[in-house]
Amino acid sequence: MAAALMLSVSACGAEKCEEAFPEAAMSVPGVVSAEWDCSEQFGGGWQRADVVIKATTEDEAIAVMDAVLQAVAASPEIEDRWSTPQEYVSEDGSIIVSANDVGFNGSPSVGEAREHYGIAPD
Repeated sequence: MAAALMLSVSACGAEKCEEAFPEAAMSVPGVVSAEWDCSEQFGGGWQRADVVIKATTEDEAIAVMDAVLQAVAASPEIEDRWSTPQEYVSEDGSIIVSANDVGFNGSPSVGEAREHYGIAPD
């Protein structure tokens, strides 16, 4: 019975992740699509994302990505331990940017993004 309870709680966490991340990302002008695949397992989990942005230059892509990171950081539904996307790709696939472009060392956790931007979700 305990295993069944843990599995249902894990599924709820993954569902929450798969709903909250795209909602935050799609609130940003310039985001064309945002899809997350999340798993919550015993002792951890993972988050994978595909974020497509409307941009014709690398600077435009970086600005949209920066805004997405801030929107994610501001969402109270997104947990500190969850990971942000590894990359953001333009519609035609010609531009790929990552959080490294705004001063992170790799893909930050949501908590790291909150600290970086000084954002405490409501």
